[in-house]
Amino acid sequence: MGILAIGACLAVPGLTAQAAPPPAQNPGTTKPNIPADPKRYFVDSVVASVNDSSILQSKLFQASIGPIAGAEAEGRKLSLNDMRNVTINELRRMVGSYQMAQSARSFGHFPPDQFDMILRNELERDKQDRVRDLGTEFAFSEELARTGQTWQTYEDDLRIEKLTMLAEQFAIYERLRKQSNLYLTPRMLRETYQEFRSQFEHPVSADVAQLVFTGPEAEKNALAASEHWRTYNWTATEVAAKYPNAKPLFSLPASSLGTALKAFGLAGPKGQVSALIRGPNGTIRIAKILRHTPASGGRFEDRLVQEQVRLFAKKKLHFEFRGQALMRAQDRTRVWVYQNGRRVKLPK
Repeated sequence: MGILAIGACLAVPGLTAQAAPPPAQNPGTTKPNIPADPKRYFVDSVVASVNDSSILQSKLFQASIGPIAGAEAEGRKLSLNDMRNVTINELRRMVGSYQMAQSARSFGHFPPDQFDMILRNELERDKQDRVRDLGTEFAFSEELARTGQTWQTYEDDLRIEKLTMLAEQFAIYERLRKQSNLYLTPRMLRETYQEFRSQFEHPVSADVAQLVFTGPEAEKNALAASEHWRTYNWTATEVAAKYPNAKPLFSLPASSLGTALKAFGLAGPKGQVSALIRGPNGTIRIAKILRHTPASGGRFEDRLVQEQVRLFAKKKLHFEFRGQALMRAQDRTRVWVYQNGRRVKLPK
């Protein structure tokens, strides 16, 4: 898309966090007494709109946190450009969900009043489940406040979620249920196996992260760090931050490492931490296996392989049907994103 949408800031002059009294009227005039130094307070901004629904910047940031944290947990250091790309991809995904939600009514074969009844039942069922989990409606309200939500924002988000679910149910899953047996022919299964053959026939592989320790207490710190690293799936960066003179080396394929580390990584299992590895100039190194995939020689004729091939084939159909449904939804919705306060169309 090439842009990161930034909406117009919502601000109100002269208001503080608390409600302000009405401005006093000067005697003999009808003009309000406007403060000399009006202030602006950021509330939120709209980064995109789909028909009459808006996507707020806060929701986009919230959606982007997961993928960014996941990448960092795997030991990958993301640049600002990487994080920007993650945010743009999340915006695309959210726009697609909103388009599906806006088109849900046209995907089903229900009269408007029946569709509205289905939607109301879904919304009410979800609310009652949340209230039951928390005990009372008051406790639910407190939980919404704790997470920065109101009943209105909660209902708006839930409505989009349920409309998207209904759209996918009508446009994808019903079609899969009716047609999947016709589509999964022996030829298609064989073609799917060839397409994903590397998933079934592959050598052993692994990813290994490392820590390098220097200084007079390198061995002591490395021993303590190795014990700490075994306790949880900490990243190399998180462990290095706890010990002096520790430098993290991010995850690399075991096949690209030296003989000893390559053998350590390929032996597995995931989570294994190496013994101390002594290097030049008194350096000490430790390593941890972050991913380990055993070798596999699965053939198409194997029963378990065929079961997996069927799952891959169904996922392909799901992806294909969702793409077709999304194209229909795109034809029925109007999308805008906002950049520097200006409205522009979402690029294809």
